[in-house]
Amino acid sequence: MPISPHVWIQVGEYEKMRDNRVKRERKQINMQGLILEGTTEDSVRLSNNIELVADLSPRQVRVEIHAAGVCGSDLSCVHGKYYMPTPLVPGHEAAGKVVEVGSAVTYCQKGDHVILSTFGNCGHCPECEDGHPGNCRNGGMGGLTQPYREDDQLLYNFANIGAFVQETIVNENQCIPIPKEMPLASASLIGCGVITGTGAVFNRAKVQIGDTVVVIGAGGVGLNVIQAANLVGASQIVAIDRVAEKESLARDFGATDFIVSEGEDFDAVAAVKEILPFGAHHAFEVVGHTGLLSEAINMTRPGGNICAVGVPDLTATVTYGFQSLHQNKQLMGIRAGGAKPRKDFPMLADLYMRGKLKLDEMISNTSGLEGIQGAFDAMKIGTEARTVLLPHG
Repeated sequence: MPISPHVWIQVGEYEKMRDNRVKRERKQINMQGLILEGTTEDSVRLSNNIELVADLSPRQVRVEIHAAGVCGSDLSCVHGKYYMPTPLVPGHEAAGKVVEVGSAVTYCQKGDHVILSTFGNCGHCPECEDGHPGNCRNGGMGGLTQPYREDDQLLYNFANIGAFVQETIVNENQCIPIPKEMPLASASLIGCGVITGTGAVFNRAKVQIGDTVVVIGAGGVGLNVIQAANLVGASQIVAIDRVAEKESLARDFGATDFIVSEGEDFDAVAAVKEILPFGAHHAFEVVGHTGLLSEAINMTRPGGNICAVGVPDLTATVTYGFQSLHQNKQLMGIRAGGAKPRKDFPMLADLYMRGKLKLDEMISNTSGLEGIQGAFDAMKIGTEARTVLLPHG
């Protein structure tokens, strides 16, 4: 039996009353968070006076951030390589607890522990409906809104999240529940570094048992390329990094060989060919350096994959010799590991819970929000994998 217009009005009024009740019950709370005001590291400052601007829309979720990894993309954002408007709350690799849900939310509920995804995809464009949320044509990845303010100044959020703050508001499809037994510091890494590295292997390159792999850059993302390649049974995994101290960690994650890139004149291609005379089936450039991407092409055997995982300045161009790519090689752009977060994040969490995915081992240091500069300094030196900020201590 059709529902009369009168009943629809009643339903609409009920939803409106419920939303208004939530608004009345919520109290505005000043929070601690980081604010980026320019394009230098000293333009990031700690504030104790950030507040959320608006109440939740029907499909939004308010999340208390308990852990946020400091990623290379955060440093690139601070240095202006992504051309983001400021003032902005940085951070995008996070996990926390749901403290409030909008009236129409069904993906999670209050009290859930969640990993946050940067994919604020619309869910109904052709790309989303085809199962590729990272290709959403309606600005689904890396978008910007202004959910916070400091005094009268509105603040943008980096990558649909803005994680270096005690609470944030995201769309419900950005909240992926995980087991409450999983440590949130380890879980936070799945949101970017882990999915970017493992997804490049699982979703895009589709590395097979017995394949050979080269990974240029053994930082947080590179370690996850290494361990994913190891999980699927790659026969040889060659890691390359300029920091010799990374060798132990790279081998712990599954690297069979390690090459130290020793200065500007070092011939990394020749070093790889000494180990893999015909080149690798898959070469992953994880640093975000255009010259290294050109080298990766020359490290790859005919018919192999060159995987552009790292992100340089968004205006950068890549130059390579045509002949080096001509032998049926495939140059792949890889954005966030080609992820399908609502499928991939629980899978990765399950692998961790069963002891098959290393996450704890990636955390080199933890700190409150005031430790952001130390995290940046460690990243530039290149001796550690990840610092995780704990906004609530």
